[in-house]
This record gives sequence, C-alpha cells and structure tokens, in this order.
Amino acid sequence: MAQIDVVELTKVFPGDVTALDGLTFTIQDGEFFALLGPSGCGKSTLLRTIAGLETPTGGQIRIGEKDVTRLSPGRRDVAMVFQDYALFPHMSVVDNIAYPLKVRGTDRRTRAAKATETGDQLSLQGLMARRPAELSGGQQQRVALARAMACRPKVFLFDEPLSNLDARLRLEARTFLKKLQLELGVTTVFVTHDQAEALALADRIAVMSDGRIRQLDTAREVFRRPADTFVANFIGSTPMNLIPGELVGLEPSVIWGARPEYLGYSAEAVDGGLHGVVSTVEHLGATSLVTVEADGFNLSVTVPEADEPSVGSDGWVIPQPGRVLLYDAESGRLLP
Repeated sequence: MAQIDVVELTKVFPGDVTALDGLTFTIQDGEFFALLGPSGCGKSTLLRTIAGLETPTGGQIRIGEKDVTRLSPGRRDVAMVFQDYALFPHMSVVDNIAYPLKVRGTDRRTRAAKATETGDQLSLQGLMARRPAELSGGQQQRVALARAMACRPKVFLFDEPLSNLDARLRLEARTFLKKLQLELGVTTVFVTHDQAEALALADRIAVMSDGRIRQLDTAREVFRRPADTFVANFIGSTPMNLIPGELVGLEPSVIWGARPEYLGYSAEAVDGGLHGVVSTVEHLGATSLVTVEADGFNLSVTVPEADEPSVGSDGWVIPQPGRVLLYDAESGRLLP
C-alpha cells in the first residue's frame, strides 16, 4: 500500500517565507495525483518535501503505514524525475537508467534488460550508448523518465517532467505515463503548471496558490465547478467569464461565472440571451473563440469553426441551463 498522508505540513524558509501553509490531504493508493498552480505557489516544495529533499518546518508525511517525515530519500522507496534531469554526465544512457537498479543490488543482466525495455518504450532506441551531453534536452528528459520508471518504486514523483519535450513527444510521453501508471497502479504525484496536462492525466488535482490548496477534486469537477474565482481563472484553455452580478440583475455582491465552452451563440435575438457586439474572433482549430462586448463587459464563447460571426456584428450569448455558477464577490468562493 502506498497511500500518502500529509498532515498539517508546513515549510517556512529563511526570511519568514511560508512555502507550505498547514496542508492536510490524502493521496490514495494507486492514484494519479496532480499538483497544479502558478510559479511560486509551493507545488515543487511540496513534492520535494514528500521526496525527502526538503525538511518540513512542521507536520507529518506518511507513505503507507510508515512515518517518513524524517527519513532520508533513499529510505522512502520513491523515484523522482526532476525538471533539470539530474543525469550522471559520465554514464551512458543505459547506465543512467539502470543506476537505481544497481543501487538495489539487481544483477547486471536483469538491470540491462529492464533499462533497455524502458528506454524502448520512451523512444530511446539507438541512444542507449550515448552520454547525456550528446543528447538533446528532450532526449535527456526521456532518460530521466526512464530511470525513474525502471526501478518500479512505490511512489513516482514527477516535477514537470514533460516541459522540455516537443509537442509530438510530449503527447507520446504523456500517453505512456498514463498507460504505465494504470498498468502498474503506482501512486503518482505530478507537478505541473500546465493545466491541460493535469486535466488529461490526473485522477484528482490539487490547485495551489501561496502555499495553500484552493481546490482538491477530480479533474472533471475542478473544470466544471471551480471552487473560487482564482481556480476559475487558472483552469481551462480560456478563462471562465466572470461578470459582476448587476449585468443580469443580481446583487452587486455576486459574480456570475460561465465557461466559454458552456455558452451558446446566436446571430439572431434569443430569449434569455445577452445581446452585444462581436469584438474579436480567435481561431483555435476545430473551434473559434468569439468575444462579445455586452453592456461594457466582455463575454467569451466558443463556436464551431464554420460558424464564426464577423467582427462588429450583433450577437447573443446564451447560457446553458445548469452551467452558470455564482461566486461571492468579496471572498471569491463558489456559492451553493
């Protein structure tokens, strides 16, 4: 069992800088768990603290039944992939991948076979005899991924492991990560600032800001019902529309929120639609993002690629039933 329990975890750096502010949550055994947030929110510090690379100021970390709060990294049975690779420059690719197996006492033939198998899965064929300096940044990142996966630890800890891959390899590695994690059932903690990665990979997402968790829920629920206006703005390829309540006759203390994907558009007047003038049209591929200026506010709505209106034309934005959310204007929290 590799359930991770974080209890009242705090990390304060010199200068009274609080990176983790009393965090308490549980990562389930076998779960793919994402830590998501902007730079400086504390997500990497949290990951490094779970790994044992940072010592907490207070609180407790348990992996399975074991309190690992004060254990060294090597005694936690975790494997971590760093954003900056951390490969051994004097070793070949195959030796880098096999190194954790060597430390565990695995015989030479077995570790070479496992290293080769894992390298093949990450498209490293033909590179196994090279050294890190002879590889591109994306290739080095894949070696780091392979090294972590080869030893089959209880917990995978990934600190933005796909950030240096090109678009095609990023998708391939993402698919491989998810497939491997499902096959092995290994508890996985994945740090990223890319919300598309988090939504695609994670069973649950913890959205962080200023050392705190703003929302912890399934990927679907974080997208559909952001817990506050910070999450609403951060999650989604386009931010949620957040409009003061007076636009629709509500109390000024209420903010009206709806995702562009959950709004309809019509070039003709529609009952219940919000009338405005099209100010911009942005092509996104299969869809376009249309911005309509209505009563001094901008509303964004996605439309099929063949249905884009002309800039300057009249349009009506139509909220979908059950898709509009209300937030408290003072606290920013989602209202029941």
